[in-house]
Amino acid sequence: MNNILLLKTKTVPSDPYHELLNENEITHHFIPLLTHKHLPEECINKFKNNYQNIDYLIITSQRAVEALQQSILPTLDANITNYLLKLPIFTVGPATAAFLQKIGFTNIKGGSEAGNGSILADIIINDKEQTNYKYKNGLFLVGEIRKDVIPRKLKPLGFQLTELVVYTTTSMENIMQRYDSKLLEDANNIVVFFSPQGTEEIVAKINSNIKVLSIGPTTEEYLEGKKIKVDGVCEKPTAEALLKLLKESLI
Repeated sequence: MNNILLLKTKTVPSDPYHELLNENEITHHFIPLLTHKHLPEECINKFKNNYQNIDYLIITSQRAVEALQQSILPTLDANITNYLLKLPIFTVGPATAAFLQKIGFTNIKGGSEAGNGSILADIIINDKEQTNYKYKNGLFLVGEIRKDVIPRKLKPLGFQLTELVVYTTTSMENIMQRYDSKLLEDANNIVVFFSPQGTEEIVAKINSNIKVLSIGPTTEEYLEGKKIKVDGVCEKPTAEALLKLLKESLI
């Protein structure tokens, strides 16, 4: 019997991982690790006072999109919101792109073509439709804890990029109790890591009887740095890529 543990919060109202694994009758459990708090004030002030000087947006986290949808856009006048929704917006992965489309953005770039921040940075650098992003003002909406892959690629080339924190993340309580309760003694336990954040206790207890998958190369690098053997890495950060990896390699 296979038992898949997904180290993430189940997305509401629907979660693509849950839906796809259910369709394929694969037993799985979500182990939420993190809790998020929106920090909208600075972003609201920037949009209200200086929105016309923003030429494009970057958002790589669904949590940042949630902050935008729930705590930032509802406070803005319609003319500001309409301006923002028409801006080029660069993002990572199809799920985040779909979320942005759902809340009204019409010029989404990257998405399924960008599996990680490094690829997205290359897309911004090489964008054929608008070759002078380098000379325009970009706004990157981020979490308090984040990788700096995109700024490290863009800023040395002269890109005018401002990072603005719109949410903070903290680890939830009782992670190990919830994790241990979902491990099955007589099963093929497979743990899927979606991010390094909040995984410290679990990483310390991973043993050779547990197979480890990573949603992408950044998390793989983190796990290998902790001397964890990674049994597989998804080609893209999507439910379809995870299902493919499970079917081809482990189940």
